[in-house]
Amino acid sequence: MSANTLPAILQNGNLLDGYKQLLDSLSRAYWEAGDMASKDRIYGAQQAVSELITALDQDDVALLTQQYIAMKPQIDATNAALAKIREDVNQITKNIGTASMLAAGITKVLGMFA
Repeated sequence: MSANTLPAILQNGNLLDGYKQLLDSLSRAYWEAGDMASKDRIYGAQQAVSELITALDQDDVALLTQQYIAMKPQIDATNAALAKIREDVNQITKNIGTASMLAAGITKVLGMFA
């Protein structure tokens, strides 16, 4: 991959937008979580997603490509945590709208890696 070519997943900006939308959903789910353990899980995911957004929000193609390659293990770990939250979303919040929005956001982001 040349320094002038972004990885395919970053070329249209959908990944960054997906993580930003997901961060909003995680914030809502945090306040609606029924117990501290769920709040802790959501908070950890929020922090991880926020770090990814910061790193991936670059205009410089070469720097963005380097950031993405360097952060790929962190991205994979964050996505695994998000997948687990999606599995448990009905235990995290009883608000059907929030659960649906969170699950859809996670599915959207994870689908970009399929």
